[in-house]
Amino acid sequence: MDLRRLHIWQPITCLERAQVVNATLNYTDLGLSLTLIDRNNTEVDIIYDKISPIQDYVWSFRYTGEIPRSNLVPLVDEALQQENAINFSAEWFYKMSHSDYIAWFDQLPWIGSKEIPHVEHHIYCFNDGVFDIISDYEPRFVIRNEAI
Repeated sequence: MDLRRLHIWQPITCLERAQVVNATLNYTDLGLSLTLIDRNNTEVDIIYDKISPIQDYVWSFRYTGEIPRSNLVPLVDEALQQENAINFSAEWFYKMSHSDYIAWFDQLPWIGSKEIPHVEHHIYCFNDGVFDIISDYEPRFVIRNEAI
């Protein structure tokens, strides 16, 4: 039985739903930054710039194309049935409970979710793929260009 569950997370509402056409991931000594741009040229920087107890900005991150991640569709459908306080014209993201990605990380020889139980699996989708990020804090969202 699949225990994974997506929870809709909508910390911003300036990106047009299902119209995020460009994404750029940048990882430097200042942190991890994911920039999403919608078809209206609205840009949002999602910034992970705090050092966590594992001595890094994020625990792990990955990119996967949209077709392999179509395995999320049933979980998205279930999440939509559970949520009712969302803006349906704006993009949303997800947090996953019972995450297989966190379970994978817990197999590594380092600190894991048993030592830091508030760790979260954040999921950001755009037209061509999906970014997964494991972090023990929520990122900052910086709106750089907002469509009028």
